[in-house]
Amino acid sequence: MNTDIQLFRKRHIPEECILLKNDIILHLDDSCLVTAWNVLKPRSDFASGISFFDFGNHWKITRVAKADGSLYHWYCDIMKMHISEDNQNHSSTYLMEDLLIDVVIESDGSVHVLDLDEAAEAYEKGLITGADLTLALHATDTLLRIIRNGDFIQYQDRIEQYRKA
Repeated sequence: MNTDIQLFRKRHIPEECILLKNDIILHLDDSCLVTAWNVLKPRSDFASGISFFDFGNHWKITRVAKADGSLYHWYCDIMKMHISEDNQNHSSTYLMEDLLIDVVIESDGSVHVLDLDEAAEAYEKGLITGADLTLALHATDTLLRIIRNGDFIQYQDRIEQYRKA
């Protein structure tokens, strides 16, 4: 039977929960979800992306592309995926909760860690738990080690396969 899948992105700062109704699911299994998307509002810097949600490692790795399809940068969100299933209605909801810390890999290979201040602020305001902040810090550390060791290429290659398919 077909399952209706809804994808949501939940942010704490700013507080919002958005239905990603235009995302196209390219792959879904118990460990990951791969989607393709176009920007919701036109931008001059980038136009689309392919996102790889790694449920176990708590990150979403996105190949962000310019309008001509060339690489703009790699954007990695530290996140937590909440999955709820409604067997009676044959539907599933995937809610990607942004844990605020981001890692950006520029096309020249430089790496930037963003929004540590927002993660601290969200914890101080009670928007995320200490457990979630700890999870985000561990996930960020693991991701940075993978990037530093040169193993990030496995994610890049996998996403490129979906892009070329």
